[in-house]
Amino acid sequence: MNPSLFFTLSLILTSYAILPASGANLFDGLCKKVNDNGHCLQILKADPKLVTAKNYGELSKYILEFALKKSIEGQNFLKGVMKTNPSSAAIKECATFDYDGVVGSLRSALGELKEDSMTANYDAKVSGDGPTTCDRALAAEKISNPAISALNKDIFLLSNLASLATDMLP
Repeated sequence: MNPSLFFTLSLILTSYAILPASGANLFDGLCKKVNDNGHCLQILKADPKLVTAKNYGELSKYILEFALKKSIEGQNFLKGVMKTNPSSAAIKECATFDYDGVVGSLRSALGELKEDSMTANYDAKVSGDGPTTCDRALAAEKISNPAISALNKDIFLLSNLASLATDMLP
C-alpha cells in the first residue's frame, strides 16, 4: 500500500474517532442500557434539546433539567390527586415526601454537575427512590391508579438515565 495513501486514510479515520457524538447517538446509547429502550427513546425525544447535546456533560445537564421539569409537573399532578383523595395516606406521601425528595435530589444533582460529578451522579441515582417508594405506598393501600403508575415509571426512567449520563462524566 502506498505510504501516503495509508497516512491519509489514518488521518481521516482518526479525525472521525475524535469527533463528539451527536446528541441522538448519545441518548440512544443510554437508552440501550435500560430495559425499556422504546419507552426511553419516546420520552427523551419529547425534549428536542437533548438531540443537540455534543457531549455527556451537555446531555447530563439537559436530562437533569428535563427530569426536574417532569418531576415538578408530576408532583403538581399528585397534589391535585391528593386534593380529590384527602383520606389516602399513600397519595399524600407520594405528593409530598416522595416527590419532595425527587425534586430536591434532581435540583441538587443539577447544582453539583460542574463542581462534583460524583455527587451529581449520586443525587441523580437517589432521585429514583421517590417513584419506587410511592409505588410501594400505593400497593400497601391497594390503590391502583394507572396515571400515577405511569408517572412513577417515567420519573424512575429519567432518574436512571440522568444517573447513567452523569456516570459517563470524567
